[in-house]
Amino acid sequence: MKFSVKSVALAAALAASAGAAGAATLAAAVAPLAPAVDQGLAPADDQIDIALTLKVNHLDELKAFVASTVDPTSANYHQFLTPDQFAARYGQSDATLQQVRAYLESNGLQVTEIFGNKLVLTARGSNAQLSRLFRTTLHSYSSASGERFQRPMSRAQVPAALQGVVASVHGLSTEARFKPHSRVLPAELRSSSASSSTSLSRSRLLNAAAQLPSFGQPGTYTTKDVASRYNLNPLYAQGYNGAGVTLGIMTFASFNTSDATAYWSGVGVTRTGTLTKVNAGSGSIGSNGASETCLDVEQAGGLAPAANIIVYQAPNTDAGAVALYSKAITDNKVDTLSISWGLTELAYGSSDLAPYDTLFLQAAAQGIPVTAASADGGAYDVAGAGYPFPNYSPILAVDFPASHPYVLGAGGTTLPVTLKLSHGNVVVPAERPWGWDYLQSYIQSYQSAAYYYANLFPVGAGGGVSVQYDLPTYQQGLPGVRTTMPGQALVCLSNTATDSSTGVQGCTAGDVIVPPLPANFAGRNVPDLSMNADPQTGYAAYSTGDGYAGWITGYGGTSFVAPQLNGLFAVLTQKAGHRLGWLHPQLYGAFKSVGYGSGSPFHAVTTGTNLFWPATNSYNPATGLGTPDAAALATLFN
Repeated sequence: MKFSVKSVALAAALAASAGAAGAATLAAAVAPLAPAVDQGLAPADDQIDIALTLKVNHLDELKAFVASTVDPTSANYHQFLTPDQFAARYGQSDATLQQVRAYLESNGLQVTEIFGNKLVLTARGSNAQLSRLFRTTLHSYSSASGERFQRPMSRAQVPAALQGVVASVHGLSTEARFKPHSRVLPAELRSSSASSSTSLSRSRLLNAAAQLPSFGQPGTYTTKDVASRYNLNPLYAQGYNGAGVTLGIMTFASFNTSDATAYWSGVGVTRTGTLTKVNAGSGSIGSNGASETCLDVEQAGGLAPAANIIVYQAPNTDAGAVALYSKAITDNKVDTLSISWGLTELAYGSSDLAPYDTLFLQAAAQGIPVTAASADGGAYDVAGAGYPFPNYSPILAVDFPASHPYVLGAGGTTLPVTLKLSHGNVVVPAERPWGWDYLQSYIQSYQSAAYYYANLFPVGAGGGVSVQYDLPTYQQGLPGVRTTMPGQALVCLSNTATDSSTGVQGCTAGDVIVPPLPANFAGRNVPDLSMNADPQTGYAAYSTGDGYAGWITGYGGTSFVAPQLNGLFAVLTQKAGHRLGWLHPQLYGAFKSVGYGSGSPFHAVTTGTNLFWPATNSYNPATGLGTPDAAALATLFN
């Protein structure tokens, strides 16, 4: 097997890994990038936005404080910080911030924002100024889809004058990397047993805006069905519906607020909370992914109908992502947060993750739980980053930010169902992790194995073992927690030609894109909680974005679970009378105490896999702790 590096950027990443110490650091340095054509030097005068993150002060003290806020024996229990308090304890001084500003401005950059946590600032400059300041070269690229963007040819180097303060630089790449984690059923997989509206293909949906689906069936479930399945109705009956709580949605696509109101009206949810949009960062916010934002708002707001909603939206770039999280967390206006966009964690280097480590700690210190979708590539998350099977080997990986130890990873299941498909029935007898391997025999019988692997593999709920983060304390000693598997590498399996229309380079069989990842590494296990996510047993949503013109059915993905958990925890926040804070120690502590016994807030999923990791009667990297019982969960936070 020969070794071939497909881009200068990847070569730099591999070179950086040579001196790395520790399994997680090695994996973090290996960043696969989707193939694209190098168009040469980026225009020198083009203006781009960047984000700089500063080093947090007293990091160990911050981690200890966060842990104490969810420890009932501590004087800090539920004593959360304001952003000003956080900045005073852990941020940089005003004098230091002004020194950083002055240095950037002396090099021709314009500082556009200094966030209130005193740890993140954004700036704008020309490619020529940024290349000179951070000692790298910027090239323009074009992708197979026609997208144009730029990437640095080597990792940005922090100037000597800033090295004691600046932790990382973001935004020299303008590539739209973050992916929404939702999926609509293709026509050939729609069940004839569902309503007529459920069998609408996407093309027919464009002409069916006014047609209400027949709700409450697999593929057309609504938030009312979610509330019933996960036992929110007893809380509603007690008057808990999110009133007085504000939930936050983070997204990389704008949307029409009228779509959300059309959904709530159509499914019979009476909303009394407000809906507000807030822009983060600089630059234009695209509409590619509008249906993703719609479903997030519709699901979270439908489960917490009295909660106020703030939708934070930013450009889909590295700088935009840092600004998005910084704005949503430092504003401190929301009591819960969720995001349904992410990327395989193998696409991040250690410095790429630096701002998020700080920001998620800040959210926890302020009492804000953050939930993220675990992705829809089953156990093989890299496929969504431009390396699909069968041309590339399936490599076990998990998605960021769901893999972060301070973020609740939202996994997905398939509900029991009999699918009456055009070539025969497919039966799912019991709830299982979402993974379309249960369709393999059916597809192969009337199509082929090649068709299955080209179109339906890997599709399922994300889950597995992180190579970026060590096994956190709350998962230690827990039966079912796994370590990384050996032999995980990303390899080109068959020759692919260069695309003559785009110039995107192919690969040669045997080319190694990512060398073997560390084996038997005790990393953070994902997900934490799961809910129904399979489009076959999925949902109806409403959107006039992304080419849709109304109701979408057969809709699913872990993108539904993250906002559903957001809405669920908003209701629990109202009942508790305070923010819930860092959820993991509280959830895992309860699980270690009661397991799946009587009155447990967790229900086990014990059959099936997410294409690799099996569900078991314990914690597992396919469904996490299982599915939640909202009414029982509420007792944890009183």
